[in-house]
Amino acid sequence: MAVSSAAVIHRLALEAPGRVFALAPRLADSRDFGRAVHFIDIENICGTANVRIYQARRLMRDYHAAVGIAHGDHVIIGASHHNAVSAWNAWSGARLLAPRSGPDGADLALRDAIRTERIPERFTDVFLGSGDGGFADDLAYLAESGSTTHVVARPRQLSSRLRMAAHHVITLPTTHA
Repeated sequence: MAVSSAAVIHRLALEAPGRVFALAPRLADSRDFGRAVHFIDIENICGTANVRIYQARRLMRDYHAAVGIAHGDHVIIGASHHNAVSAWNAWSGARLLAPRSGPDGADLALRDAIRTERIPERFTDVFLGSGDGGFADDLAYLAESGSTTHVVARPRQLSSRLRMAAHHVITLPTTHA
């Protein structure tokens, strides 16, 4: 079967490592007060169940530009088993939670970390990279425990329930493709 050059280019665009985004953004200076943790729901914030490396790298670039991850911040990523390589490749300095399968695998891994790792005792600011309204109760728990909560999401992917649960909302640029 003959394959057109356009089809080859399209496939490479979806599967290539994405050298354009290969360099990690520069970290912001250390925070003057407190500590921050960033929980990233990679599938939700990328807007796809099949995250490509270039999409994860673009997310990292957009997230850094919008939030300004600082020296000393912790980044924790939840991903399903088939997106773990893309997540790790883009965010190699982050902690990748044990991948879980299923439609809510990454969500469950992140929720377990939020609830079991004494997050309110260790961090003053908690950033959640997701628009999933299922995290609203987790943000409420963190806020009740004294943490300042921030949601980082793309505008059309942010649930109203999550928006209301967060102290602050940061929107990322809308992506195409």
